[in-house]
Amino acid sequence: MDDQQLLDRVTAAKNDFGAKCSKYAGAVTVELMRRAFEERGIKTSARDVFIHGVPVEIDLLIAKSDAVPVDDLLYQPHEVLVAFEIKNSGSFGDSTIQRTRHGFDLIQSQNPKIHCAYVTLAERKEYLWAIDDATIGGQATAATRPRKAYTLFRHNESPHNRTYEPTGDWERLIADVKSWSKVIR
Repeated sequence: MDDQQLLDRVTAAKNDFGAKCSKYAGAVTVELMRRAFEERGIKTSARDVFIHGVPVEIDLLIAKSDAVPVDDLLYQPHEVLVAFEIKNSGSFGDSTIQRTRHGFDLIQSQNPKIHCAYVTLAERKEYLWAIDDATIGGQATAATRPRKAYTLFRHNESPHNRTYEPTGDWERLIADVKSWSKVIR
């Protein structure tokens, strides 16, 4: 599945739901992204999982192949390679940036070698509060991996005549995730 197919499938699923529901939009985006990763040979966790000692829900993660999550939900920090925060329609202001950064801080406090990635299916063009590498603390330190942000599409704000432009981040995301996952799994 490429980025356009992912957008089309998420859009169709949201339309088929029969009512506007941001929770459903978010859940279907994560689930379809999980399937798109798996089609590319990238094995992921189930949706909405946890890392021991981290009191935040993680949308999706990639674990080492020998990981054995408790009740298919709870991973040990040393088992995790990549943790994802995934959004359907981008940031909702500074509070989204702060929550994302805080969640990544908590994750990397348990294991600084975990790659943290923010992925949004679509974001408004030139939105002041759009998330990028810098806003989520993208610089690696001596102790932690860099944090990355990926925006698959940019759109105009028109709700009735919305147009989407691909950013090229989908292929960059796939390449990065594959390189991060090359650790002995």
